Amino acid sequence: MRLVSPVMLAISLLVPFASQGAQQWSGCQTITGVSNYMAYNNDNLIILALSPGLPDCNYNGVPGAVGFTVGQLGVTASNINTFLASSLTAYSTGRPVMIFYDNVSCFGSVISNGGYAGQCP
Repeated sequence: MRLVSPVMLAISLLVPFASQGAQQWSGCQTITGVSNYMAYNNDNLIILALSPGLPDCNYNGVPGAVGFTVGQLGVTASNINTFLASSLTAYSTGRPVMIFYDNVSCFGSVISNGGYAGQCP
């Protein structure tokens, strides 16, 4: 029986983590566009164009954008409308938001109007 070398073991443990994204909070963002794909092909997708935008994201061809869709990061068919409502409120009032998102997939899981601790003026 051959044992796995310590180097190969270390590499095998690191490879899955290297390909995973990191969930993080954005800085204060202004929503400059809301694309509602909820009825289109049953996509259950909302795309938010943001300014200054998320530096790691280019969602669906929109630089700096983030998407919210059913089945990603805890978004469900039951709660996706809350993301749409929060987005439209922030868009219509011009109130900055912070987004909790994955920097690889560019899917979001939280929208915080005014920032999660009120830090967005």
